[in-house]
Amino acid sequence: MENGFNILINAKSGTVLNMGRPVIEAAIADSGLPLAELCFSEPEEMADNMARLAAQPHPLLIGGGDGSIREAAKFLTDKDKPFGVLPFGTMNLLAHDLGVTTLKDALAGYVAGARETLIDAGFVNGELFLCCASIGVMPQASRYRERKRLSNAVLLMPQLFWFILNNLDMHKRERVSVEVDDAASVHRTPAVVVSANRFADSLELTESNFKRCALDGGELAVYIFTTQSHATHLRFLWRLLFGRWLKDPALIEMMGRSVRLKNHHRRDLVSIDGEVMRLKNPLEFSLKPRHVRVLTPVHADDAS
Repeated sequence: MENGFNILINAKSGTVLNMGRPVIEAAIADSGLPLAELCFSEPEEMADNMARLAAQPHPLLIGGGDGSIREAAKFLTDKDKPFGVLPFGTMNLLAHDLGVTTLKDALAGYVAGARETLIDAGFVNGELFLCCASIGVMPQASRYRERKRLSNAVLLMPQLFWFILNNLDMHKRERVSVEVDDAASVHRTPAVVVSANRFADSLELTESNFKRCALDGGELAVYIFTTQSHATHLRFLWRLLFGRWLKDPALIEMMGRSVRLKNHHRRDLVSIDGEVMRLKNPLEFSLKPRHVRVLTPVHADDAS
């Protein structure tokens, strides 16, 4: 684009802390992406910088993890401003859904061009999410990962694996009432995940295990983990890491337009696109189809 892109990057994102600004600046320069402004922002200044850049006519790219992208979507959707995504976080779920797994891939894609795509947004008690929201073990894992974010990456994965395994064992008897549209059921489960559109089964080790079938499918997908023993927890975690977790016999999948989760807690710890917060019980989920305007790299269409 002849006027160039504005790029806003969360300066405390994992990629910035690991790579350093000079390396990222060099990668952007070497990509050939036309640039209007590059802004590395402290987290507390992201909202002000986003408002400033959103007011300009240049296309806007947001660099951060899924939590940063969620905050961008909340603000920019109200401003009717589309935005693109650069993967700077740990999971980068939305970036994977858009067909980019690395910063180099994303920059090359936007150099080739971008098209505007409308994607669904989920809501839980009024809080927007673009990927998924979860209760049970997942919020605890998100907090543990955040505490360890400056740790050695090689050591973090096995530590996180055993943390999740131990918590699955401890919370396997949690009772959760699940209502999907008009169908109600009760489950003993250590974790429930609600996704904006269903996940696709991964067939290759090189594929993302959490890529969705569509971003505009217009449905919520509920995943209930019913593993009840150490061995089944271990099996399920192995599949989460290496694929085919959707085929696990202890997983229940449901689809609908509205979801209600209720347990014995007055306020639930909820992970929303990787950001953890406490929300009042029960948890009410809804979906707004094609609600958020996203700039998709052109080469992502070719890859799909």
